[in-house]
Amino acid sequence: MNLEKIYREEDLFPREITKWEEREYGVLFYNEANRDSYDSNHAVIFKNKIRDLNQVLEDIIAFYVGKGMRPILYQSISDQGYFEEIKDVLAEYGFESWSEEQKYMILSEANRIVPNPDIVVSKVSEWQEEYASEIFEKAQEPWEIAVARKSLANDNTLFFVAYFEGKPVGMTYAHVQDCVCRVNYLLVSKEHRKLGVGRALINSFVEYCKTNQIENCFLWPDGETAEKIYYEAGFRHVETRQAGRASFSI
Repeated sequence: MNLEKIYREEDLFPREITKWEEREYGVLFYNEANRDSYDSNHAVIFKNKIRDLNQVLEDIIAFYVGKGMRPILYQSISDQGYFEEIKDVLAEYGFESWSEEQKYMILSEANRIVPNPDIVVSKVSEWQEEYASEIFEKAQEPWEIAVARKSLANDNTLFFVAYFEGKPVGMTYAHVQDCVCRVNYLLVSKEHRKLGVGRALINSFVEYCKTNQIENCFLWPDGETAEKIYYEAGFRHVETRQAGRASFSI
């Protein structure tokens, strides 16, 4: 388990799903065609690479405003507490800042999921439009369609789709980069929840990783239900980090 590599990939994973430009102080992620996706549209900055914070903020604001977009900042996950340190400066430049708790889990134990046999899971390599209509739209998260479609076009993406009675009802996908595997998303159609779709998806993903000797698999759970599924699959909590966020409010 390499937490340093894991946290670096947490900072840089949007490279897999959106456009980006590198700066001395960090990376600017953007996608004018999918403005509702926060993961696709934000700047991540690194404390130890910033020489002049004022200049950095001016550059970020000019970049996103120039594209007609709201500037959003992500603190590097390794720089816990940094946005609290610079809260006053962020406010001077029109940013409202806050922190979000992220519980990181690593795949380190045996998989104990017994999947529902009525749920069929397939690893896929090509996008089908029914994924959009049957999964994302029915889960009421249409802004993630473009993100998932872009991810599936990458050679390092692991993409699994769950089917119930012949229809796609859920998906999960991850990517492997620099010997680290990040689980990016797990989504189930609202009308097919509580059938074991999420468990079946994670079960297939975990078994694939073990068969193919994919290590350093990590994620952070979005809610107690997801955390229980991940725990059952063998993921264990290793650390809770405070993720700094800031949004331009002027």
